[in-house]
Amino acid sequence: MKKFLKILKITCITLLSIILIFIAYLYSSSKLFLESTKEENISYLSKNSVQVSYSIEEKLFDADFYKSQVFLLGEIHGYADNQTIDQEMLFFLNKKLGIKYYIAEMDSLTAKKLNGFLAEKQKNETILKEVVESIKRRIPQQASQELFNKWNAVYDYNQKLADSSRIKVIGIDKNFDDESKGSRDEAMVSNFKNVIQKRHLENEKFYGLFGYFHTLQKKTESGRATFAAGLKDSGVKVTSFVSYTIDSEMYLPENPQFPTPEDEKVDWLNADGPLMLVKGINDLKETSKPNAITLFKLNSKNSPYLNSQNLITVKSRAFGENIVPLKDSFVTDYFQYVFLLRNSKALTKLK
Repeated sequence: MKKFLKILKITCITLLSIILIFIAYLYSSSKLFLESTKEENISYLSKNSVQVSYSIEEKLFDADFYKSQVFLLGEIHGYADNQTIDQEMLFFLNKKLGIKYYIAEMDSLTAKKLNGFLAEKQKNETILKEVVESIKRRIPQQASQELFNKWNAVYDYNQKLADSSRIKVIGIDKNFDDESKGSRDEAMVSNFKNVIQKRHLENEKFYGLFGYFHTLQKKTESGRATFAAGLKDSGVKVTSFVSYTIDSEMYLPENPQFPTPEDEKVDWLNADGPLMLVKGINDLKETSKPNAITLFKLNSKNSPYLNSQNLITVKSRAFGENIVPLKDSFVTDYFQYVFLLRNSKALTKLK
């Protein structure tokens, strides 16, 4: 019996030691990857950032910014503040540039139903609920009460506009019955171009919210095509915003792939770890405030990010894949603006 207890004790100590060593490794390797703050970056970011409250401020947008034909916001799905940003970006660009075409990561049939909702003289929330349920098929983490509320707000906003100026949705993702062999991103580029040609929208500007990876304007080492890169390669001028999170909760709905918490919320997929790491994120953290959304411009004159791979180099320890930029490319080749969401709530189920 004594021998058994001794073996059990040694086994427990060994297991505990292994766990502690693993935790220490994760902590130290994360700290090394994220890097300490750099004074040059802090100085630049403090002068090229603005806190976002109830609307988008144009302080960081110059004449060249407004020359873009397509503006994209890339999100990691599941965070409530992304829906707020998306709504305010759409309203800002509509007021400033008259943008009325919202391109979306949804199929044409779902977009048609959403446009039907937006065009009704009397608001029909039953149709909007059906749209949210349709979106759940492709992006479960986006289908939410906050998504519903956003499109409700777009409907109300539209009522103040002339019929010819009202916001319309263009769904450019693959339909579910599309069996073509190309990737979704390649299909989105093709569908976007076809819509422009068919509807004679060559002189229009566009805005839309997509998953983070789709908005990168250049291929990474994985070689996978992206929607934004496809547009840029075909001569379309694109501006990309991406959002990162700190101390925020993600909506992770129940699914068969892996277990989810009872409240369907997780707080361990932020940009500073432990399971996702964005190199250089500590500089943004240092120049932002808790419980706030901060917008950073990366491509101003003399920006240190014009020759840096920080913020585009991403390590994923659980979901998705690592993002490694191509050699001799820099973060501003991939996107030009970053929203940092601090203490964002998770999206919630549709009521």
